[in-house]
Amino acid sequence: FGVNLRFRKPFFLSLIAGAIGGGLASILGLAGTGNGITVIPGTMLYIGNGQLLQYLLMVAVSFVLGFALTYMFGYEDEVEEVSGAISEAETDRLTEEAVTGTVVSPSEGVIQTPIVGDVVALSNVNDPVFSSGAMGQGIAVKPSQDVVYAPADAEVTIVFPTGHAYGLRTANGAEILIHVGIDTVSMNGEGFNHKVAQGDKVKAGDVLGTFDSAKIAAAGLDNTTMVIVTNTADFASVNPVASGSVAKGDAIIEVKA
Repeated sequence: FGVNLRFRKPFFLSLIAGAIGGGLASILGLAGTGNGITVIPGTMLYIGNGQLLQYLLMVAVSFVLGFALTYMFGYEDEVEEVSGAISEAETDRLTEEAVTGTVVSPSEGVIQTPIVGDVVALSNVNDPVFSSGAMGQGIAVKPSQDVVYAPADAEVTIVFPTGHAYGLRTANGAEILIHVGIDTVSMNGEGFNHKVAQGDKVKAGDVLGTFDSAKIAAAGLDNTTMVIVTNTADFASVNPVASGSVAKGDAIIEVKA
């Protein structure tokens, strides 16, 4: 999840492979004896009902298709080749940017809270994908309001179709993931409403979207929201700087180059 999300392209390719695998599972009439585990541990759910071979076929198709699509289309965004010589004026402009520091590169800065609520240490989040720091360093907030704000001046790099997560790239080079709730992708967008699209430029405090905490609770899920700097390795340090309650505009993370 962490690798696919960061590179974006393989994330969507894996969605396609997973959807086809899910369709095959429906055609084969797969019915496990429980839920919550997949792939190798998932075989235990199909041993007793005589569907083990069908399950393995579905897993194999998903894996092979995901590999094939990634092999065919690659995992990095394509860089467009620029034809022709660079003019002297353009060379001067690029040189000036390099001298004055206007080229975007990892640098120091603060990230504001995208959520109004109470700070939760990332290590205390009930999801090992986030609490382990595998996706990067950051912080979590237990919402008291159902609005997601831009945590900095940034470009929106990804908006999940389900509206439960946003990716942004700030002016100082930080790549931020805002993930509303734990396992809320399973709600398929119910209760979520995004106000921005990929490529939009936003200012700190702009509304990115809204969510319905009551619906999240009704689904038996946790609305704790994670704020992760996914390119933590590009910085010398990424440190949470908030505790207790946070309001709109409060700094929660400090990054240092």
